[in-house]
Amino acid sequence: MSKSKKNKIPFSIITALAKIWSSTLRYKQIEYDNYICLKKQEQPVLFGIWHGELFPLCYLHRNQNIRVLVSPSRDGEIIANVLLKLGYTLARGSSSKTGVKALISMLKKFRQDPRDMVITLDGPTGPRHKIKDGILFLAYKLELPIIPVRVCISKKFVFNSWDKFELPYPFTKCEVKYGKPILVKDKNFEFYKKYLYRELDLLYVR
Repeated sequence: MSKSKKNKIPFSIITALAKIWSSTLRYKQIEYDNYICLKKQEQPVLFGIWHGELFPLCYLHRNQNIRVLVSPSRDGEIIANVLLKLGYTLARGSSSKTGVKALISMLKKFRQDPRDMVITLDGPTGPRHKIKDGILFLAYKLELPIIPVRVCISKKFVFNSWDKFELPYPFTKCEVKYGKPILVKDKNFEFYKKYLYRELDLLYVR
């Protein structure tokens, strides 16, 4: 067996396990109309999520023609392979200040092929729940609304990782909450960052 085939086996197993695990979850989408209304107008959006809450979202939004920014790290490679098999398209890089090339790549890809995009607000390495400028830059340059998303899991295992990664127990309830669109109209990113923090916190306690 070739080396390339050997490398593909773990990713296939991980993807299969993720699909089976996620298919048992009891999803409830709350205020999903905040997104659907824009979708009906053929308006692409930027989903903003916390890194630690991404697991349930990967399966829920599979095969929806969404582009995801994934880091070039080792963990990012695993996530990238799983996402590809779930029907996502990828842009590789970081959403931090050091990820300028990745952001430029996202800009170019969107202008060539407009579609919804997802960025982990605090990825790829944290600090946890600290919003990077990447999503605000893209929203401003592309004139795209940001849809903040939170995931509330009733029963879960929380890993001792920088992002406190949340793995729902099988068959548990997952509430996915979609915030109202946020338009970044100028380069005062600190203002919009504070507004985004507030919306993310409000979504979680509703």
